[in-house]
Amino acid sequence: MRGFWMGAISVLALATAAAPPAALAQSPPARGVAGMARTEGYIPFYWDAAKGRVLLEIGAFDTDILYYVSAASGGGSVELPFDRGILTSTVIQFQRVGPKVLVMEQNTDYRATGGTAARAANVAASFPTSLLAALPIESEAGGKVVVDATALFMRDAAGVEGQMRRMNQGAYRFDPARSTFFPARMKAFPENTEIETLVTFSADAPGALVRNVAPDARHVTLRIHHSFLKAPEGYTPREADPRIGVSTLRFQDFSKPISEAPKAEWVTRWRLEKKDPAAAISEPKEPIVFYFDPAIPDPLRKAMKEGLLWWNAAFEQAGFRNAIEARDAPADMDPMDIRYAYVLWIERDERGFSSGGTYRDPRTGEILGSKTRMDSHRIRTIANYFDAYGGGLAEDGSGITVADPGLVSPEGLDGMPPAQRDIVVLRQALLTAHELGHALGFGHNFASSLNDRASVMEYPTPRVAVKDGKLDLSESFQKAIGAYDAYMVRYAYAETAPAQEKAVLDDVIADMRRDGILYVPTTDPRWTWYDDRATPTEYLRETMAAREIMLAEFGPDMLKPGEPVGELRDMRLWMAYLHHRWAIESGQAYVGGLFQNIVVKGEDLPPTEFVPGALQREVLGLLMDSLSPARLALPESVLVQLTPDPGRNLEDLSEDAVFDQLKAARILSALVLEPLFDKDRAARMVALSARQPDALSFPEMVQAVMGATWSAPDAGTAQARALRRSAQQAALDSMMILGAQADASPEARAYVLDTLAQLSASLRSRRDSDPLTLAFYRQTARDIDRYLEDPAAHAPKSAMPEWGGGPRSRFPMPPGPPLGG
Repeated sequence: MRGFWMGAISVLALATAAAPPAALAQSPPARGVAGMARTEGYIPFYWDAAKGRVLLEIGAFDTDILYYVSAASGGGSVELPFDRGILTSTVIQFQRVGPKVLVMEQNTDYRATGGTAARAANVAASFPTSLLAALPIESEAGGKVVVDATALFMRDAAGVEGQMRRMNQGAYRFDPARSTFFPARMKAFPENTEIETLVTFSADAPGALVRNVAPDARHVTLRIHHSFLKAPEGYTPREADPRIGVSTLRFQDFSKPISEAPKAEWVTRWRLEKKDPAAAISEPKEPIVFYFDPAIPDPLRKAMKEGLLWWNAAFEQAGFRNAIEARDAPADMDPMDIRYAYVLWIERDERGFSSGGTYRDPRTGEILGSKTRMDSHRIRTIANYFDAYGGGLAEDGSGITVADPGLVSPEGLDGMPPAQRDIVVLRQALLTAHELGHALGFGHNFASSLNDRASVMEYPTPRVAVKDGKLDLSESFQKAIGAYDAYMVRYAYAETAPAQEKAVLDDVIADMRRDGILYVPTTDPRWTWYDDRATPTEYLRETMAAREIMLAEFGPDMLKPGEPVGELRDMRLWMAYLHHRWAIESGQAYVGGLFQNIVVKGEDLPPTEFVPGALQREVLGLLMDSLSPARLALPESVLVQLTPDPGRNLEDLSEDAVFDQLKAARILSALVLEPLFDKDRAARMVALSARQPDALSFPEMVQAVMGATWSAPDAGTAQARALRRSAQQAALDSMMILGAQADASPEARAYVLDTLAQLSASLRSRRDSDPLTLAFYRQTARDIDRYLEDPAAHAPKSAMPEWGGGPRSRFPMPPGPPLGG
């Protein structure tokens, strides 16, 4: 990614020499701007190449203008939040005061949408605005004022300084001496004006993240894009409903009756209108068009465009045919031009996230476009997943993913086997449907997996079933928009007469309830990402069974010809060993959980429901089974393959030059145990067990953990004993963490501390023929005694072990979150 940063700087010569596009007619120069290049458009501007200035011609004051700031070049790092795309969306007004024009950002969070003008003015006067810049007037004629707008653009408009400080990457400051305009991307059109800058931020002591990607981390140069868009009119907002996950615009509306809270929430959606309002299904007057980055590899672009078009089936249920179009972006299209909904192909230094960001009218919630970021590394992740599964597939070719032919380009993907190619393109289509679902105005539904893939707005993990003792990928990923998605589209986009709108929208919710489609709050245990199947127990059993097959078949057969065997040790190993990690997280949510429903007055659905105690115990039993030495073990047939990757820097290998299977067991044990001892979960278990007769109580959970670790019977072999010690240490650390938290439930904390005191006493009398185990017991007793003297001072920070010596020698966890925003 170093080349990407260098590319941003290498265009400087082009930027300073190029003139703005000459496609628009040039008007006679105004007084004081003779000799400057003028670009006609929504806000006409002059480029003063001699002095490196931009002058704006202001023709209207005290009028709303939509103003967006975007990153036109990327930060190149997964960790740094500077990917290309929209960064801020605001409403500004130009206000004249004496010899200057103020650029005043309006406060849209507090307003009065109804009532008198005096009421609206009073609300506006009650809250602050923000002055972005004070621009000196250069000249004026015919009611139009020309201002030197350089101060508006030559500043930290993207908030880079603050982001760098918050991420401990250095005290960067905007560097005006190293900043200028980028005329090649400065344009104007009848309803928008686009100004791009090339700005530099400097620091004496840059952080590691910046050093990894910048050619000279002391001076970080980005292209920042400024867009001015004529504020649209004639859009009618739609009231939101908390029972369905359509994205919303929130603000306080002080014109609401005094008997109501001033909170207001409007749906965010595109303006979609029927050509034939009388028709049940009609073409739209203007479709929603997304342009796909030409940098996207051709085979993937085809799948991604088809994934977007899945949404058209849902829009038909809202009365629109061909509501969405997917087009290839022309090579000369400016991705940052505010007129376009653009799908960006984002390259970073390593695997990152995709996100479906929109830009909207901050006054109304109307979506005007998007700059969606699609991460280029994710295709490699899925290809690696397939490698981890391949050895466990049936030899007769059954049980593989078969993608719809419409997703697959004739040229394929670099000679991939068809089974691997199809899982890659299907997942990429699904990811595109997900991220562009955000761009259409829809939020996540992490409970949809319980309705058998009712939404593409869930985070998908491959469904790896087990059939006849072999892995089955025939249902690896969802292949269409789900039932819940159609309800969201109906709610946001169905055209209704104003008088019938509330009744029509209430019917959408009623239909969703009737069909048993879940949408629950984030506090509900059913709201868990990357899960699958209708129950957590079904998911745990399936993933644990698939994991056993993956580990049994793990070996060099999954490598490409000529690929070093050391490559097995990293991503592929962890994909197999922790294949069940999302099922573990899903199951943990049910322990001490409470079902919660989003309900309004008049509905029959109960607001809360107990998670049955029997289900919690079944989940807990499976979690404890995952801690047994047999589950924690890596087969010797796997361990003998785990030589270091020769591509690593040998000086970074230090302590993990030899793969430590016991540390791997500690990692897995910590993933299972530490969340179970979360203080909020403990408090819920204490409170709910006082109400629920069959509840899984906190003491019962603790004793189940003790039974699977410290009170478990002799593990037998030296390997099994060592693995048992790994789980015991994770259990000890997890309990110590909870016991040291002063704000934890007093009862839960007391029970944990008492359990630890009893454990210390019992360990003193234990005998064991294995000297390592015996020494471990004695030292643990001493550690507990010291801890009990002052738990806060002696508690570990985490049950998770350190992962290695140098930064590149750490155990690389398998790809997981984030999939997207």
